[in-house]
Amino acid sequence: MKKYLLFTIAILCYASISQAQLYMDSGGDVRIGTSSSDPTYKLDVRGNMSITCTPGANSGLYLKADGSYPAIIPQWNNSARLGVWSYKYYYMYTNYLYYDNLVDWSDLNIKENIREIEKPLSSVLKINGIKYDRKREFYINTPEADMDIAVASGKNKYGVVAQELLEIYPDLVTYNEDAQMYAVNYVGLIPILVEAIKEQQAQIDDLQKAVNSYLKDAAAATLGINSQLPPDGLTTLNQNTPNPFTEETIISYSLSNDVNTAFLFIYDMSGKQLRSYELHQRGNAELRIIGGELEAGMYMYSLIVDGQLLRTKQMILTEQ
Repeated sequence: MKKYLLFTIAILCYASISQAQLYMDSGGDVRIGTSSSDPTYKLDVRGNMSITCTPGANSGLYLKADGSYPAIIPQWNNSARLGVWSYKYYYMYTNYLYYDNLVDWSDLNIKENIREIEKPLSSVLKINGIKYDRKREFYINTPEADMDIAVASGKNKYGVVAQELLEIYPDLVTYNEDAQMYAVNYVGLIPILVEAIKEQQAQIDDLQKAVNSYLKDAAAATLGINSQLPPDGLTTLNQNTPNPFTEETIISYSLSNDVNTAFLFIYDMSGKQLRSYELHQRGNAELRIIGGELEAGMYMYSLIVDGQLLRTKQMILTEQ
């Protein structure tokens, strides 16, 4: 009778423990939370968790469901960090990363062997920008119920092909052994693009100077004039306003009383004469140019006084 009673008590205790909120199986795995199944891991928590790091109002983390997804949430908004500057995470894998500020270590004190980027423009011209869709198998291990959403997030992407960039800027391409795929450091492309734009702008400036010089010489040669200024200094040509313009612009000028003939010519950037205006009024005067009479673009206009080129200026007409 005594043995039967002890056996019954043991069964009841086991049944009670197996349903307890804290349970350890024979292998040493621990389960926290009400469940009838054995723990799967060394620590198996069934339900939401709250972790307090140190006493205080802003020191906690929650491991809980956010809708139908698990989430790690700080106790208060903006009150938690993921790593610190001296103890960093090595890898982070994610599909979406939303942020207020994205910064990169760029302090001069941590840099050495600083040097110029060589021939950035010619290298950038070799890079092919593409628009593409990611393959469905990229989203492996995604729950089937969420697969369509994940695949849709990979549509209409913009970027470059890592294998192509590897041939141009190998320092911007890394190979991930776990995924067995190449990845691109797009942020690292920014300084290269900056220097390429600066190099291109320098070329544009040099070309503009050459064009201006050419147009001035071409205008003088076409009209059979020289570029000597009138001796009285009272005849002037001003910059058009507004500039650039869309609908109309005003070119103001001044002609001394002893001027016999005066013309204003408009040329395109190839040196072709487009418009000719004879100027009759002496003293301060204005000439109105209507934007609709010309196509959008860059133009030159010159003031010719008594067969002499006084000055040439540039104006820009923009599209409406």
